[in-house]
Amino acid sequence: MKNTYVKNTIILFVSMVISKIVGAVFKIPLTNILGGIGMGYYSTAYSLYTPVFAMTAAAVPTVIIKAVADNIALRRFANAQKVLRTAVLIFGATGLIGTAAILALARPFSDTVAQSPQSVWGIIAIAPSVFLCCISSVYKGYYEGCCNMMPSAVSQVAESVCRAVTGLSVSHLIIEYGMKCYAGGEMVFGVIAGSKSEAVDIIMPYAAAGAVLAVTVSELCALVCLLVRKKVCKRIIDTSAGDTSTDRVAVIAKRLIKSCIPVSAAAIVVNLSSFIDLITIPRCLNFALSSDPGYFAACFSDIIKAQGGAVRLANFMYGSYTGLSWTMFMLIPSFTAMFGRSALPQIAGAWTLGNRKEFERKVTVVLRSNFVIGFPLYLGLSAMSRQILEFLFSGRQQEVTVSATSLFILGLGGVFLTLSSTFISIFQVIGRSDLPVKLMMPGCAIKLIFNVFTISVPAININGAAVSTVIMYAAVALGGYFALENVTGIDFHIIRRMAVPLSAGIVCAVVSRIVYGFVGESVNAVTALFLPIASGGAVYIILLIIFNEINLKSLLNRQKRKKF
Repeated sequence: MKNTYVKNTIILFVSMVISKIVGAVFKIPLTNILGGIGMGYYSTAYSLYTPVFAMTAAAVPTVIIKAVADNIALRRFANAQKVLRTAVLIFGATGLIGTAAILALARPFSDTVAQSPQSVWGIIAIAPSVFLCCISSVYKGYYEGCCNMMPSAVSQVAESVCRAVTGLSVSHLIIEYGMKCYAGGEMVFGVIAGSKSEAVDIIMPYAAAGAVLAVTVSELCALVCLLVRKKVCKRIIDTSAGDTSTDRVAVIAKRLIKSCIPVSAAAIVVNLSSFIDLITIPRCLNFALSSDPGYFAACFSDIIKAQGGAVRLANFMYGSYTGLSWTMFMLIPSFTAMFGRSALPQIAGAWTLGNRKEFERKVTVVLRSNFVIGFPLYLGLSAMSRQILEFLFSGRQQEVTVSATSLFILGLGGVFLTLSSTFISIFQVIGRSDLPVKLMMPGCAIKLIFNVFTISVPAININGAAVSTVIMYAAVALGGYFALENVTGIDFHIIRRMAVPLSAGIVCAVVSRIVYGFVGESVNAVTALFLPIASGGAVYIILLIIFNEINLKSLLNRQKRKKF
């Protein structure tokens, strides 16, 4: 079991590293191409898609993983296979309904809710991905429930590569075509442009839609990879072994739907943060702008002038926040989440069989792994927030100016996100999907309230979104801490387990800032960024070794055993 966990973790780690590197290659240049305005249109479409994606990409696999893992633990291999067939039918139909709903509501949503009519093309482009994601999520959940992470890993890498290539290519070609039409005196997408800036304003919604279309194309690519894997390779479980009896389709369907409703609700609520930002940030920023235009004219005069007036400032700041700050912040949860994800089948099996000792051991491994990896990454991101943004988005200084402070705040709150996301994944896999909803609903209400009252203050403006996000995750983490021990009846000693990684992470961040203070102005940009990060990382590892979070003796003995 231990070797399976390590193997699955390595597979997911490699695929996650590749996917995130490719994702950064996509999102960072895309932000440089579209800028704050274009990313505003992109984020509007993607923010509508995010809750739906969370419901399919997170909730569906979780339900399938548990159903398949439970059947395998009980040696009901034939029934596990029948779960797959039934789930494809159920969630395929659900995906079709979701796609149709998004297409029907695209125009009313962009005009009324998002107050961004230009975003409608992006919403239409992303709608088919809901159906595709539903189907692919079923197959991912099936394979992961069988403790085979390779198909999910391969499809994830293929999806990321396809998204990057398609998104950057299509958005670049659209911009190139539009500017060529303008230079030739032709209409730009059916509209006459009086100046270059007007041409850019006309082109950007279509360029953003082209980037969003990459999501649909990449989901299709991932599904094709999974279907080819199932068609070409042999089955990973022997359906003729064990208990060959199967439940009726109606029974399986009812069980899946019953399990999926709370998990889906939890996934939507957990990912409701970006949707709350979508409906509050532009409105609150416009309110702040109207209440104190002098403040914004003094602090953001260059941006207002470059964007063609204060009327576009709210969308620019929203696009900068989501395109820069939020993009960088959300890179880290993907790395920490893979440890919980690879352990889900073992945790589910141990809980189903009532093996409290094994359950406690697996949960402890997940908690410790997430703490050791997540804390230094978030705190380091906070400490070097401006430097990281300036390095990655060197051609977008105005967007960096808007986003640097909010990324600093989000990085500090990453500690709470690490805790809350770990608790939520554990609750879902033990069949308590109601708990994430109960924890996140008050958290989202807190975020909504703080968004309205902080973003509307001119001096806080877009940074209020980051502040409210940190407060939300802090509330969820606190509630999850008490709920986990209450539900399982096990004392995981969470405070003690997080003390060393958190303290060492703080020292790591401080060291990075100190080193940057010495070398920042005297060396090139690459050295000025990576030398402080490397210094902080080295100190962090040393501290983990000193406080026995990394046991060198145990690692060396393990290597010796492998040799013999």
